[in-house]
Amino acid sequence: MNLYIKNMVCPRCIMAVRSMLVDAGLTSTAVDLGEAEIVEELTAQQLAALSEALAQMGFELLDDPRSRLVEQLRVGVIEWVRMEGTRPKLSDFLSARLHKDYSLLSKLFSEVKGITLERYAILHRIEYAK
Repeated sequence: MNLYIKNMVCPRCIMAVRSMLVDAGLTSTAVDLGEAEIVEELTAQQLAALSEALAQMGFELLDDPRSRLVEQLRVGVIEWVRMEGTRPKLSDFLSARLHKDYSLLSKLFSEVKGITLERYAILHRIEYAK
């Protein structure tokens, strides 16, 4: 079962989520920025408890497909900013990563976040450089 998690931004977030899953008695096969894969299928009650535990750590469990896609875009921008060497164009990178047309992705991100993907990437590059 895949869990989509908002607000994961660094390796410490991955470690925190991995630890929280272990504490909850769940077996994770992979934990990455914005996503965790677990072996178990969760009931609605278990999902609510997991959502509460994540919220206490500053994360949010995403269940809406649009929110998931926006979070995947946000994580993609973070990974793009942190790339070493020559980076591809942001639009090419995100389109290839998510297998969707960039104009659709850009429009969705702007609608949900109130900022363009390009502006978000620029702000993130500035913060990363600091």
